[in-house]
Amino acid sequence: MKNKRTTIAIPTTYVRHLLSLAGRQGVDEQSVLNAAGIRRIELDADDGHIDFNRCDRLVSIILRQTGDASLGWQLGMQLNLPSHGALATAAMSSRSMEESIRVSERYLATRYPLLAVRLYQDGDTAILQFDEVVELGVNRVFYLDAFIASYQVIRRFLYGGSQTVLEIQLACECPRHHASIDFDGAVLNYGCPANQFRFPAQYLSVPLPTADAITMVSAERQCRKMLNSLKLETGLLQQVLTFIRSRENVIPSLEQTADHLGMSPRTLRRQLQEYNTTYRNLVNQERKRLALYFLRNTRLTVEEIAERLDYNDPSNFGRAFRKWTGCSPGHYRETQDETAV
Repeated sequence: MKNKRTTIAIPTTYVRHLLSLAGRQGVDEQSVLNAAGIRRIELDADDGHIDFNRCDRLVSIILRQTGDASLGWQLGMQLNLPSHGALATAAMSSRSMEESIRVSERYLATRYPLLAVRLYQDGDTAILQFDEVVELGVNRVFYLDAFIASYQVIRRFLYGGSQTVLEIQLACECPRHHASIDFDGAVLNYGCPANQFRFPAQYLSVPLPTADAITMVSAERQCRKMLNSLKLETGLLQQVLTFIRSRENVIPSLEQTADHLGMSPRTLRRQLQEYNTTYRNLVNQERKRLALYFLRNTRLTVEEIAERLDYNDPSNFGRAFRKWTGCSPGHYRETQDETAV
């Protein structure tokens, strides 16, 4: 059973790369973000995530505006190894091609949670199958293209040009734009039972020139930590925070949020208690994040910021801010201005 789209989140790094790519084709960044219901502030955190529903909406809008069906492939080719964070570091530090792929099996969800990979052998052939974790819908080819291209970039770097994938099997029909794509000499077959890379099993034991046992242990520890975090954040907490963040300039009430999630306020309170938190804590978490952003990046007055964060009295905002940071909003802004000079 595939996961719900609301429980899948995409790293903001990939969203920023997509916007950069679209911008080079004349797409106005702010207009497509507005249309997709994504606020620019949500993309500022390097380790942030955006729920798949809105990401998919953004992809649809950009594809429609550019008319470029190969955009997914271009995105994947644009993503270098650092774009994939600790997962790429762990893969690069692995001892062999097989160990590198096994790392992806365990931790792909930390970077590309739309797919799950598994490696197995059929005689002398190694098969890396990539299955949809979530229903990809009308933009399926975009996401598959992005994954295949990213894998091609990583494979070229880690394994060299000689370690080629001999065959790529795809469960979709042949997209027209695939005729103009360089798949490194691999044979493509469409309408297959599953999505797979197929290559000689002998390559699995090829040692990686970038192997580093110490770095591998550290990177895998980071991956494990992120995976555990995502298991929480892509559940109820992320759904609540996503709804709060989607209501620009308005902090929704507990009742409004519960209604959006299709549950009673009492049920929402009880489920949040299971995460050892409350709705007020989540609202204050978001208020703090927005307050810091507004003070660093805008010239809004403290009173205007307090109003945006739904404080009836600026003095209440000031007290809350001191509790969060140990200083007043004005002092915090002054220190940021001094740092920028």
